[in-house]
Order: sequence, then C-alpha cells, then structure tokens
Amino acid sequence: MFNLSSIPEDELLSSAELRLYRHQIDEAIADAISDDQALHRINVYEVLKAPRPGQLITQLLDTRLVRHNASRWESFDVSPAVLRWTRERLPNYGLAVEVLHLNQTPRHQGRHVR
Repeated sequence: MFNLSSIPEDELLSSAELRLYRHQIDEAIADAISDDQALHRINVYEVLKAPRPGQLITQLLDTRLVRHNASRWESFDVSPAVLRWTRERLPNYGLAVEVLHLNQTPRHQGRHVR
C-alpha cells in the first residue's frame, strides 16, 4: 500500500511521484544483447480492486521506455491515484510495477505488486 496517513486532512496535494532505482544489467549479459534488444518498458499501474490470486484489476498511470545499460532513478507520475485516494476517499489497494523486455515472451516478464 502507498501510505498516505501522515498527510494532514487540510493539505491539498498537487502531485505525487513514485521513484524507483534500477540497476544496469550485468556487462557479461549486456554484451550479448544487441542495441535493438536493449530496451525495457516500465509500467506503473494503480490497483483498482483488492488483489485476488493471479488477477489484478489495474489502470495504467505512467510508462517509460528505458535502456538496460545505466543505473539510475526513474520517476513516475502517480498523481491521479493519490488524488483519488486523498480527495475522493477511494480505497488504496496499492500500485503495481511491471517491467517488460521488449523482445522477450510474456513468460519472461516481471510484475510486482506492493
């Protein structure tokens, strides 16, 4: 869950971001990957309903295309979800982060919910 309990009720949020640090892929692996295979897509979703095993109902909040050869921070706009949770008092079921390698089959993809 995205903990918002410390924000006073009289505060108005204007924006919110999720920052993720990503490590570059190991050089030995990276050398074997051609430039056209070096891209990953990172998707950040709001989870709209309580998760059930193997089933998430989500809404895409932000996405980014990244190269595998750099360690760096990535920032994602999660304002729409946080504003719904604070202004509209909708339930907070958390965020889901999905990393897609653009040239791999779905069974090699990763998705993480928190």
